[in-house]
Amino acid sequence: MRWIKKGHIFKTDRQYCWMSSHAQCPTAVVLEDRIRIFFSARLENQQSLPTFIDVERENPQNIIFLNSKPVLERGRRGTFDENGIIPSYFIIKDKRLYFYYAGWSQCKSVPYKNFTGLAISNDNGLSFEKYSEAPVFTLNQYDPLSATGPCIIYKNNQYVAIYSTGIDWLEIDGKFEHTYLLTYATSNDALSWMPSGKIIINSENEFVAHCKPTIIQLDGIYHMWFSKRGSHDFRKPGDTAYRIGYAFSTDLINWIRDDAKAGIDVSEESWDSEMICYPHIVKVDHKYMMFYNGNGFGKSGFGYAELEY
Repeated sequence: MRWIKKGHIFKTDRQYCWMSSHAQCPTAVVLEDRIRIFFSARLENQQSLPTFIDVERENPQNIIFLNSKPVLERGRRGTFDENGIIPSYFIIKDKRLYFYYAGWSQCKSVPYKNFTGLAISNDNGLSFEKYSEAPVFTLNQYDPLSATGPCIIYKNNQYVAIYSTGIDWLEIDGKFEHTYLLTYATSNDALSWMPSGKIIINSENEFVAHCKPTIIQLDGIYHMWFSKRGSHDFRKPGDTAYRIGYAFSTDLINWIRDDAKAGIDVSEESWDSEMICYPHIVKVDHKYMMFYNGNGFGKSGFGYAELEY
């Protein structure tokens, strides 16, 4: 399998006064007449809020509509999402759209904490209501530092979420950097989750971070693409900057990693020449489309690729 890059779609460029920079973590919902792509824009204070664009199903580079306001607001003081909201994943349940998002809050001893909240929409994502002020993937004995970025699959009358759990905070060149790896949790209702405490993709060393998995099933095999980076100089072009890894499984629990088969890498030049990260895959008619960020963790915006298999 390989991904054929189709081009750049969108970059935040102060189209509205609150959208200072970035279009981070593009996460799509396929509607009857369009694709709705949610992303997080940064404010001038570097906090983040989610909104969306609508694009044509046949040609996602053709933007139909840019939403002018955030679809969710930050939580009140002291809550887990008081400093920012970033899209993670959507599912349809009981004819409503469930929006799982990363909520983060600034800390004193380390830069932030990051857990997963839930908001629910009755109008295909035009508006949302938070399920709770508390996160649904939250601090517990297995996830003491963070729990974020789930991809959720319904299998055998049960929901399985693959997500990132915080491993450590490392002091590197006078700055604290977070490391996190992929684990899984299960749920009967997509609301209350039972963490497993099992790391499903082993790390090469203590400096590695894995996040934002996206999973499809083809011919009885689950295929997962995820973001990976190091901790030294990963904000600059180089071997430690974000790339996309790959693994496959027959049961969503036991995974075989083979990054050589990811089928996508940085371009020689342009908006995704320094890094690629935060993939999200949807099926549109007979095509699989991957929306992803490029340079600067979304500062250069996002584009898409189509799967050839």
